[in-house]
Amino acid sequence: MRYNKDMTISEILFANPRNVEVFKKYGLHCQSCFAAQTESLEVASRVNGVKLDSILEDLEDLDKNNACV
Repeated sequence: MRYNKDMTISEILFANPRNVEVFKKYGLHCQSCFAAQTESLEVASRVNGVKLDSILEDLEDLDKNNACV
C-alpha cells in the first residue's frame, strides 16, 4: 500500500494494524488518541515533532516486509 501525508491515522492503522509499531517507534501513541479519526499523518508528525518522511518510509518498509511473509 502507498501511504501518504493526507491519510488519517485511523486509515493507516486500519490498512495494517502492525503500523502501530511504527507509531510507537516515534513515541506516537496514536491508537489511543481521540484525534486519530480526523488527524492526518502530516499534522500528527508536525504536532509531535517527528519527520514525516521518516514515518512514511518506515510504514512502506513494514508493508514490504509483510508482503514477503
